[in-house]
Amino acid sequence: MLLHKLKNKSIITNEDIEFNIKYGLPIEVYCPVQKQTIAFGRIEEYNHYLVQINGVEYCRSQNALFGHPFLTA
Repeated sequence: MLLHKLKNKSIITNEDIEFNIKYGLPIEVYCPVQKQTIAFGRIEEYNHYLVQINGVEYCRSQNALFGHPFLTA
């Protein structure tokens, strides 16, 4: 299941994050060290380094973000 998520549901670019914000879609923050989901919800704020969900900031480079990637034509 994780391999499927990594391939099809990874959110990597700012464009991916903006797409999820625009449509109010929740994302999942997965910690590879703890090997579990550490957050699930809508993105409140983000920048190049962090994403904020439910008032808690998570490092984009140390966690896997899963949601709906930006759709291209």
